[in-house]
Amino acid sequence: MDLFSIHPDYAALLEANGLASFEALYAAGDAGLVDGHQERSVSRVELRAASGEPVVIYLKRRWGRAAGQSWTDLLRFKWPVCSTAREWSNLQRLAAAGIPVADPVAWGRAAGPEGPRTLLAVQEVRGLSLARWLAGLDLQHPLARRVSVPAAPQTKNVISCAVGSETHRAKGLSGAGGPDLPSYDVATVARAVGLAVRRLHDAGYSFPDLYAKHVFLEEAGGEAPRVVLIDVNRLRRYTPRRGAADLAALHATTQVPPVRKEDRLLVLRTYLGDGAAEGDVQRLARRIKRLSGRIAGRGRDPHRIPARRVAPPGMVPLAEERFATVDGGRLRVNEAFRPALEAAGLSTLDALMAFEGGEMYRVGPGRRTVRAELADPAGAARVVYIKRHDRVPWQTKIRRTLGLGDPISLAEHEARNLVRLMDAGIPTVRCAAVGWEFTNGGRGERSCLVTEELAGAVQADVYCERQFGSAGDQGKITARRRWIRALARLARQFHASGFVHRDFYLCHVLVRPVPARRDYALHLIDLQRMLRFRGGVPASPRGVPERWIVKDLAALVFSSWPSPATFVRSEVFTNTDRMRFAREYFGTDRLSAAQKALVRRAIRKARRIAARETRRADG
Repeated sequence: MDLFSIHPDYAALLEANGLASFEALYAAGDAGLVDGHQERSVSRVELRAASGEPVVIYLKRRWGRAAGQSWTDLLRFKWPVCSTAREWSNLQRLAAAGIPVADPVAWGRAAGPEGPRTLLAVQEVRGLSLARWLAGLDLQHPLARRVSVPAAPQTKNVISCAVGSETHRAKGLSGAGGPDLPSYDVATVARAVGLAVRRLHDAGYSFPDLYAKHVFLEEAGGEAPRVVLIDVNRLRRYTPRRGAADLAALHATTQVPPVRKEDRLLVLRTYLGDGAAEGDVQRLARRIKRLSGRIAGRGRDPHRIPARRVAPPGMVPLAEERFATVDGGRLRVNEAFRPALEAAGLSTLDALMAFEGGEMYRVGPGRRTVRAELADPAGAARVVYIKRHDRVPWQTKIRRTLGLGDPISLAEHEARNLVRLMDAGIPTVRCAAVGWEFTNGGRGERSCLVTEELAGAVQADVYCERQFGSAGDQGKITARRRWIRALARLARQFHASGFVHRDFYLCHVLVRPVPARRDYALHLIDLQRMLRFRGGVPASPRGVPERWIVKDLAALVFSSWPSPATFVRSEVFTNTDRMRFAREYFGTDRLSAAQKALVRRAIRKARRIAARETRRADG
């Protein structure tokens, strides 16, 4: 059944602009795209009021499976509803409770030939997100600690679109070219934020996405700004535990140099009220600090991640990458590779999936990877790897059938992992294009990922066999030990950042020569099965689960042994080398009993992998 609701305050505005129907408003989102994904998008639409004054709204659209009902609501004993309907209801509930939010304009849901479609329109917030306001603090004058930051015009960062991050949230629903935000001192903003959170909780609501990018500061004509919340899709009933989690989310996303401990305590004092004892404030602060460690990395503004401006060695900073959406939204192409792909006739998803040229590089269950050299009209030839998926694992089919989370294609998942590694400062490969479409009611898919070849890079197992495979002099032994330490540091950084590879074989580590330094760099590839956890020191209770560390280390151990499954044909590494790797990985000269036990588990796991590969080779 088609539904379309317009807020009474905006009925005349939409009528005057010819957008008083679902189809008209939905079509208006085709222009002014701010963020785009496979099954959802956000657009900035400028309207004209009867007085001639411009009015800007943000239009969220979802279609296909993303517009369907969330059956996970049943696990929370709630009636399943679509995401936009939930946010529409939450906006009205918060507004009725006197909580400032982005003004709801319209909501609708309609059936189409390709499945359901939904939309949600809200008026823009004329202000700055707390994240952007903090980033603009003038550090040259720490005593004044006042700032006036212009509301920057919105520009489309299509890199984030390509990997599925929430660009419109990072930028916020701030005014494009709007008035400057008046100067406020940090203490005033801290009190305003603390009071806003207290009012939210007093109204009986909890907002688990209380990140700095979802908290906006708007001029209110007084000494303090008006605090406005956006993206209130996930609203819950308040409990003390959930309230502490809300404050932890705010704490985790305001950990920037301008924010001092005194500012955080001021937020909590205002939140608890003037009569709160100092001991209660300190206990709440310690609890929030503990909780914030569990959500590190969430809710960050992607534009504030340092690695997006200064890339890992040999990589192009993400801030300089630009992607274009082509082929009806099925394909996102890096502008640097677009001329070469178009010249080769690979500018559509169908063309990439049907491509028969190039050299077959690797074949696996449901996927094929080819190496292709593409002539680039703008310069030298581009060498790329095209990984294509045409079959989905049964676990993924079950998850999609049950509607557990938004559907993410295998290619998009790997593209997101490329960005996550770069954000963590870990070298990987450059994304040239990513495309996908869902089939069989969303349970199947056709997807592909195109990545650039690293010039001169070779697989680590090939490199080790060439460089260290035969008996050598002391110089070769020293070089081998140096390489082992470099690999251990890479593995430690990878796990400490909260990642597990699940296929951490030497063939998935590329060694790229760096002639300028007479050195080499290690890059991780094949991130399709990579998982992300909270991070922390390897094998710590708050870090990556130990069983995943064992699996990754076992893969490295196995692939360092002579085996038909690898390019290692001789005893390249000794047991002393493996112990040297373990000491470097754990960052100690003497392994503890727990660390030795983990190493032994990894070796036993490596032996099981070797036995399995032997059985496969014997047929």
